Amino acid sequence: MSNPTPSAIVDCHVHLMPSRLSAAIRRFFDEHIGDALAYPVDTETVLDMHHSDGVSAVWNLPYAHKPGMSDDLNEAMGIVSADFAEHPVDIVTGCTVHPGDSDPGATIRRAAADFGARVLKLHCSVGSYDADDVRLDPVYEAAGEVNMPVVVHVGHDVTGHTHDHELGTISRAARRHTDTTLIVAHCGHYGHVETLQLMAEQPNLWADLTPVVFERPNLTAPEIESVADRILLGTDAPNVGLTLQSQLDWLNGLGLSEETKNKVLRENAYHLVPRT
Repeated sequence: MSNPTPSAIVDCHVHLMPSRLSAAIRRFFDEHIGDALAYPVDTETVLDMHHSDGVSAVWNLPYAHKPGMSDDLNEAMGIVSADFAEHPVDIVTGCTVHPGDSDPGATIRRAAADFGARVLKLHCSVGSYDADDVRLDPVYEAAGEVNMPVVVHVGHDVTGHTHDHELGTISRAARRHTDTTLIVAHCGHYGHVETLQLMAEQPNLWADLTPVVFERPNLTAPEIESVADRILLGTDAPNVGLTLQSQLDWLNGLGLSEETKNKVLRENAYHLVPRT
């Protein structure tokens, strides 16, 4: 990896998938969302745009929609990272698993050892499971053992939203696995208030500020300041209607302290996934 400058930004939530999968995901968004999105599906173009906006690294997060595909997808994500190893934006390789896989804990260990994965993504809607599914217990255990943070899209709504009543699932998972860092994707939007309440109670629970297509989690400056050590920046590129620059403009307009902005934009990310 390149050596990022102290002011560089880390986008902790992107989906730069293999080309055929990227095209399939974009077709889904075209069918269910319909409005123009902010980024093309081309990985190099997205990385170039992020580099222009001051990004030094991205967490690249895959997700499996059915059992039996995780190993192949995780290997493909390692190939994406290798293909763009010379790009000035570093790709932090992500992996995924489905609770229906034959040995999901071993899947995570293989992804880390064989494909260089450093972060895990679980998508409850796409995979049709809940964050506290007992079949995921060996996954959370393995992630804790290899210091791999787990980004969890908790909600099941086809729109990408999460509702208050769904957030108990990730709370229960976090309580069962206190040595594992669980990150609530999109800050649980619409349930951001409940997410912050759970974060206050559970120190291994984090969140990211990733939009849901055209909507940001509706957090105020005091709310962000209250969890400043456990909040991350994310965009959901390429399948999002808001650019990274609009995210930065929003954060700058909130009146956050410089210390908190530094944590959100880079320091918290490097705490969880250190530079190499």
